[in-house]
Amino acid sequence: MKKYLLTMIALFMLSATGFAEIIESGTTGDCTWTLSDDGTLTISGTGAMPDYTSLSLAPWYAYFSSITTVVIGDGVTSIGNEAFYMCSNMTSVTIGNSVTSIGKYAFNGCEKLTSVTIPNSVTSIGDFAFNSCDGLTSVTIPNSVTSIKAAAFSYCSSLSSVTIGSSVTSIGGGAFRDCSKLTSVTNLNPTPQSINNMVFQNVDLINATLYFPAESIEDYKAAEIWKEFGNIVPLFHVSITANNPSMGTVTGTGDYTENSTVTITATANPGYKFVKWDDDNTQNPRTITVTQDITCTAIFEAITYHVTVSANNTSMGTVTGTGDYEENSTATISATANPGYKFVKWDDDDTQNPRTITVTQDTTYTAIFDVNTNIQQTSDNDVSIYPNPVTESFRINGITAPTEVTVTDLSGRTVLQQIVEAGESVAAGNFPNGVYLVRAGGKTLKVVKN
Repeated sequence: MKKYLLTMIALFMLSATGFAEIIESGTTGDCTWTLSDDGTLTISGTGAMPDYTSLSLAPWYAYFSSITTVVIGDGVTSIGNEAFYMCSNMTSVTIGNSVTSIGKYAFNGCEKLTSVTIPNSVTSIGDFAFNSCDGLTSVTIPNSVTSIKAAAFSYCSSLSSVTIGSSVTSIGGGAFRDCSKLTSVTNLNPTPQSINNMVFQNVDLINATLYFPAESIEDYKAAEIWKEFGNIVPLFHVSITANNPSMGTVTGTGDYTENSTVTITATANPGYKFVKWDDDNTQNPRTITVTQDITCTAIFEAITYHVTVSANNTSMGTVTGTGDYEENSTATISATANPGYKFVKWDDDDTQNPRTITVTQDTTYTAIFDVNTNIQQTSDNDVSIYPNPVTESFRINGITAPTEVTVTDLSGRTVLQQIVEAGESVAAGNFPNGVYLVRAGGKTLKVVKN
């Protein structure tokens, strides 16, 4: 019943999206498998595939000659022994990034297999795993792999190039036996592995080229089997990094022969910009000549714009918000009028205050202040100023005897000081326009000069 339900669900989903139909499905260990009518076998789920002690025990055995493509989904942690043994019409396999081991004989005899990418999650490749895969021409074993078991790639008669990752410490006998077209081997481990003559049995090493880390040239020249390669070429490592990976990406990392040229690039993510390389070079893309190991870091930083906030008259009020802001961030600008003045608007006619802006470029905002002509007259015991605002002169109502009068501006500067008789006018015609404080008889009043 479980198998039936899985099949029906898969058929419904595929028919609804117009994809190939599933012709069979089921479970195997912790995983689920489906086979579509276009020859694609998909293994999905979470956990390990079981090991199969013979081809006939694999649940897709009845269809092995129809399988052309294998997809190992993310979540699957291992490829079982003999899982796809003798799938002679398989041409490609995709292995998910959760697989840590490839079992022995897993792809043995898949003679039409032309494409396989081993992900960085794999640490072990089993005995005879890719034995007799006659279609393979190139294999890269990632740096995560620590061991290549016996005969893992033996009798791959079309294999011409192999890259062995830097963490591989053990290579089993016959691993590349009878790979008759093998002419290029790149070994990225700084320490040459101890191997016997079976590893490359029936491979013409005299006419093959060995590439290896330049720092280890003397070790490789002295190491058994490795020293038998007819051509030995040291490699220098170029490492290109970003000061902050969230700000941008870089390209150019790799291993290169001496005097080769490499183009390195830095691409900023949205909201950031490339500034320079850590050696102060600003060229991007940049071409470098490799003569040694190179480490180069791209310096990225956030795109910022300057916001300038000013006042049309600094004696009338103050403003805030000036500063540098990241692109598309928000800034709050505000204008605060001094006593006797009022905020009118910003120079772009916006009257919101405080005001929130989105920063997309360098910008200047000016707060427009003006005299507040609607001042509430301050009075105490019937002491008042008339007229207010004043043009030429004013009188202080409410004083009945000669009184000392002091007039100051808002900065505290005294502009007039005199004794004023009751009913006497105080000349103000020579005062600059603005707001003033008038002190008389221990009282303080405001007056506006227009």
